[in-house]
Amino acid sequence: MIMKHLFFLIAIVASLSLNAQITKNNWLVGGSAAFSYTRTNPEINGRLFEMNLSPNIGYFFWDKLAFGLRSTYNLTRGKSDLNRSKTERVMLAPFVRYYLLEADRDINLFVESAYGVQIDILGDRRNPEEFLIKGGLAIFLNSSIAFEIALSYINYNSKDQFVGDHTVLLGFGLQIHLEKL
Repeated sequence: MIMKHLFFLIAIVASLSLNAQITKNNWLVGGSAAFSYTRTNPEINGRLFEMNLSPNIGYFFWDKLAFGLRSTYNLTRGKSDLNRSKTERVMLAPFVRYYLLEADRDINLFVESAYGVQIDILGDRRNPEEFLIKGGLAIFLNSSIAFEIALSYINYNSKDQFVGDHTVLLGFGLQIHLEKL
């Protein structure tokens, strides 16, 4: 049911002729989903699954350079012979994104960086923070919609000296580039 609505929304947006790209005074609206799966050595027999869902909004103050804000929901589930664990985080992060190739390209490379802090709706009082570096490929389906494939590195830290991790995630996203109204 959700996939039908998402497909319908994408079809409507794709049919609009907005004639926008990655140039000054345009908006960037979209999001991504990223996943990671890890297996540990046979002695512990552990598995770790991580998922990030990140909607975002940004504005191009200069050609190819956007500043914006993203929220991220992170779910981590671990299982081993010794125990099971589940962690959820909701982060809010300003970001900066730069497209490396010329603005009129159908396929473009981008890099992005963000610094996030946890929103305390889940009861975690340790004030965790994360630093993200992301790079990937934006494939423009038309002048307004780009499908993205990206690799993200996330360094997550907390005031609790025993909580923190370094994660590499493979993600897929959709960005809509809207012309200034």
